[in-house]
Amino acid sequence: MANAARKYAVAPADDRGSWDFAASAEDYRRLIHHLPVALWQVDTRGASAAFDKLKAEGVTDIATYLDEHPELVELAKDVVLVTAVNRDAIALFRGQSGADLVAPVRYLFAATPDMAKRVMVAHYEGRRNYIEETKIAAFDGTLIDVLFTVTYPERPELYDSSLITMLDIGERLKTQAQLRQLQADFTHAARISTLGELATSIAHEVKQPLAAIVTSAETTLRWLKRDDVTMAKLETLTSRVISNARRASDIVQRIRGMALKHVPERTPVDLNDVVEEALLVVRHDIESRSIALSMRYRDGLPKVIGDRIQLQQVVVNLLVNSVQAIAQGSGSGNGSARRIELRTNVDGDNAVTFTIRDTGPGIAEENLERIFESFFTTKDTGMGMGLAICQSIIVSHGGIIAASNHPDGGARFQVSLPVGR
Repeated sequence: MANAARKYAVAPADDRGSWDFAASAEDYRRLIHHLPVALWQVDTRGASAAFDKLKAEGVTDIATYLDEHPELVELAKDVVLVTAVNRDAIALFRGQSGADLVAPVRYLFAATPDMAKRVMVAHYEGRRNYIEETKIAAFDGTLIDVLFTVTYPERPELYDSSLITMLDIGERLKTQAQLRQLQADFTHAARISTLGELATSIAHEVKQPLAAIVTSAETTLRWLKRDDVTMAKLETLTSRVISNARRASDIVQRIRGMALKHVPERTPVDLNDVVEEALLVVRHDIESRSIALSMRYRDGLPKVIGDRIQLQQVVVNLLVNSVQAIAQGSGSGNGSARRIELRTNVDGDNAVTFTIRDTGPGIAEENLERIFESFFTTKDTGMGMGLAICQSIIVSHGGIIAASNHPDGGARFQVSLPVGR
């Protein structure tokens, strides 16, 4: 008991939140050796001496200095030494023994040479920790995804030693990639389902320019049979054919874009254009139900960084919901009003907004908190995924989507997206 008391000292009563661990050096080494994370102890005296000299010379912007003197980074890789490692470090680098890893730190940065500079900057600036997801190259050439951390000491701690840890995150990243793929597949399936519901509307949108092409072509044929045919009239008719053919092609391409699987691509996007393109898919459905459509677009809207197809999907889903809500409620609570209002606007200097309001029955108060939950629906034939997908897309773009009831009746959804920088 006496020996145990000497090895482990319990904190006094007035300092109950801490423990004074006084294990022997051998116990400490054994504990570190069996830590479930790869660990390196590094002697930083070579770098510390150079840093002290630079600080004495008045260097404050160390990042710029290292850009101008990359040889200092290369020197540090050779003079900063690993002095001890644990068993997980040996296993991570596919080493045979600790001796393989007790060497200059250069091998730690073989896969990502630029990270050495970032580690040095953090040390020079007096930070306690540096953390980065990166890759390392094991001794057998395997590239491994790791969470790399450095803990720097402060005086009067062991000023010449830093601790490096690495955690293999390959499986985690693989799982995250699989999850993203599943989300993308489900979002694509929902898009196809929505397009199927709007097949009549889509057919009507394509039919209009095709009918105009036929009309212009028939008129051209009649003019060609006349004695007083003029080139100016023929040119006008031919121009109409070309214009409507291009319009039909544009409609088909946009719908095809929504139907195809694609890797999300973030580019600068004008939210006004996104709303207009989404309306091409839904407009006939709106008009055929005698729903009035009010649009007010903010001029000079700053662009957002986003995937155009995904953002179109959000707008289409919200429009379809509004159409269905009005059909369900038949304008109840709002006289005979059957109206959808669309607005785009700016929110300060950092965000743009899209708001859609309908004159349907609105959202029951008890459902407002659950409206974006997966598989929650108030429709008899609904899957409860449309709004959940909308929220997933908007959140992935760094934005917010909110639902509320308008004071004058009906539901209101507002999407806020950060301005692209």
